[in-house]
Amino acid sequence: MLRKAMDVLDLFTPKRKELGVTEVADLLRRPKSTVSRWLSGMEEAGFLDRDEGSGRYRVSMRLAAVGEMAKQATSLQQVARPALQRLMAATGETSNLVVLVGQEGVNIEAVESPRPVMHMGSVGRRFPLNASAACKAILAWMEEEEVRALLPRRLPRCTPTTVTDRERFLGELGEVRRQGYAVNWAELEDDLVAVAAPVRDHRGEIVAAVSISAPITRVPRESLPGVGGHVIEAARTLSHDLGWR
Repeated sequence: MLRKAMDVLDLFTPKRKELGVTEVADLLRRPKSTVSRWLSGMEEAGFLDRDEGSGRYRVSMRLAAVGEMAKQATSLQQVARPALQRLMAATGETSNLVVLVGQEGVNIEAVESPRPVMHMGSVGRRFPLNASAACKAILAWMEEEEVRALLPRRLPRCTPTTVTDRERFLGELGEVRRQGYAVNWAELEDDLVAVAAPVRDHRGEIVAAVSISAPITRVPRESLPGVGGHVIEAARTLSHDLGWR
């Protein structure tokens, strides 16, 4: 099915933004009934959107967002790697680069700690907005209306300490702005602490967050300001490398 889906997606171009069942069937030289099933399945999977009036299909906004992330991620990963390596060396903990994709954070790069007990920085891992230090660091500088629109109606609970009250979460973002970094203390996993700071591009827009993640036993609360300083410096260095002044 993936091969068939790619064949369909390859038909869309800047000049051919919408296609009907008959057009796709003619272009692929397949029966209309078969193509109709393919398109319906791709719509259900989130690859395509269907116009209710015309019945024609177009590439979904969800897929477009993933494509935009892939386009940006390559250059971001390449530029971010040295900053992440320095952050890992300064803290001894796994460093990560996270971007927002829709209503989730996605880890697009990681430099793992050399310590025997560490937090794995899994590239491709997704995080809920309310239980990730990196997501908080990105959201904290957005307009409140924009954050409210991104947050799901019911915030998921990952651990007993996850903040699931929307107003409390919005208040926490104000604290992130004041101190310059965000903290996730056992909110995603019981034995995980993460500290993150925002990364800006040449226009001054926040495009990602740099973070460290570690077992809670190695990062006591009193050490958070010092760790936060290292994370802020790494985020500032990466922002400078991306052209921010």
